[in-house]
Amino acid sequence: MWRRPILAGIVTALAVGPAWAQPAPPANTVEGVTVIGSKIEQAKLPELVTKFVEGHGAPSRIDQLSRWPAPICPETGGLSAPFNAYVSARVKLVAAAVGAPVDKHPNRNFPCKTNLLVVFTTTPQALMDDVRRRHSDMLGFHYAAQAKRLATVDRAFKAWYVTGTQAEGGFLEEDKEFAPMPSGEAGSRLTKRLASRFIGVLIVIDARQIVGHQIRAISDDIAMLALARATDLTGCSELPTILDFLNPGCPSAADPEGLSAYDVAYLKGLYSVDPEANLSAQRSEIGSFILRAVAAR
Repeated sequence: MWRRPILAGIVTALAVGPAWAQPAPPANTVEGVTVIGSKIEQAKLPELVTKFVEGHGAPSRIDQLSRWPAPICPETGGLSAPFNAYVSARVKLVAAAVGAPVDKHPNRNFPCKTNLLVVFTTTPQALMDDVRRRHSDMLGFHYAAQAKRLATVDRAFKAWYVTGTQAEGGFLEEDKEFAPMPSGEAGSRLTKRLASRFIGVLIVIDARQIVGHQIRAISDDIAMLALARATDLTGCSELPTILDFLNPGCPSAADPEGLSAYDVAYLKGLYSVDPEANLSAQRSEIGSFILRAVAAR
């Protein structure tokens, strides 16, 4: 499980304030999710949506899509206080808009426990080298030989996911190298009565690469990474997605206005499907959700 001292230690190290230029301010305050789309040939759309779904959802240890079982509680560090607050607020707003769990009645006297840590830093690799050496659990499920490669920062936005597996009616067990996998229900082609859950997410942003870019686009990219675990695909998506923003495999372009229509539909689909369904069933249902959403526009 995520330990508060670890999170506080990372944020405290950045609390003195950044010595680099801030991202560009938003054009307006935090408001509803904007959906941006483009016209795609209808005949090709089902195939493109299938690829889109596969790229946006990396399978977990139990070969399912992971999602949050409890309200997301972000903590952002490394920017000035107003920008930190904007990023955290934007993530929670997107979560609420797509049907992810949110705390509808937060208690100011008992703040939520951080389960999403967003760190802006000019030395992302040094930070992750320290995480790998001292807090390797924050890298998520992996084998010891994979730790160095897993902790390598190779893009402006990078996320690591601590996941757990939960049997129906059972406790959430963190996915670890030597931890036994909870047993499910045998003999079903649709489900084993197991679900993959997010326990904690760490997102590190290379502050040198986001200077001058709009905080809205930055925040929406973070929100997408926080709510769904995308695969590390090279190149660009054939359908518009916020994940191509500052992607080293994509040509540079103007900052997107926010999440694309396909991003929003994917997230809504992810948080509406049966969490215990098999991967193929989950992806199929999300794809159908996207196609219905696009057809209704």
